[in-house]
Amino acid sequence: MVAGTIPAGQDPDGMFITPDEGIRSVRTAPHEGDRRLLVVTGEHFTPGTGDPRARFERLSAWAIGHFPDLDVTHRWATQDIDPTDTVPMVGPLHPGARHAYVATGFGGWGMSGGMMAGRLLTAQITGEECAWSGLYDPRRLRPAVREAPSFLKTQAKVAGHFVGDRLRPVPPVESLPPGEGAVVRADGHRLAVYRDDDGTLHAVSARCTHLGCLVAFNGAERAWECPCHGSRFDTDGKVIQGPATKPLEQRDL
Repeated sequence: MVAGTIPAGQDPDGMFITPDEGIRSVRTAPHEGDRRLLVVTGEHFTPGTGDPRARFERLSAWAIGHFPDLDVTHRWATQDIDPTDTVPMVGPLHPGARHAYVATGFGGWGMSGGMMAGRLLTAQITGEECAWSGLYDPRRLRPAVREAPSFLKTQAKVAGHFVGDRLRPVPPVESLPPGEGAVVRADGHRLAVYRDDDGTLHAVSARCTHLGCLVAFNGAERAWECPCHGSRFDTDGKVIQGPATKPLEQRDL
């Protein structure tokens, strides 16, 4: 996503989505004076893959092309969770849960999904009957034949990263410029090494603490990302988001 201010007179006055260049969505919000805050989203990608900086540049170029007076001030990326049956999961966390609830799997439709989840969870907590509790129940079981292709496709991508990323050539540490990171090999181990703006090297284990895939560097946000399940870590290995609960282990070069 990218965001910035535009003159109030250029406000498109609504929320719009278009398949242009993949998908682009546009919305605005109040700002200060005679300016409005414009938010443009698009450039979907899997964490740990591709070049996020190039994606931000394309998104900014599209936004400025349609709103020439746009002053881009912010950019960020987030994660959309998609269940294999495409239906959000809202309700008790697991079969034995009594006071733990979850709301996830909105697949990019968090604004409408969040409103639905708020109403549904309120009803469940207060004991109110709700006809659509079963539809969104996280404990639901769906026919395996229907969901198997989507599940197997996802697992095949995970297996490809788990094996393939370990076979890729790695650059020498000396080649890393300030502000960049890469997975390198040292003493037989894969290390995630980042060189900060002062030239200091920060090394952590490249093995994601969730299920062991190798992380990749996101240069746009200066973070380590796991391409298998989306865990994100800062340059010192601390968990930012995702299923991983433990930081990447600190290592010496």
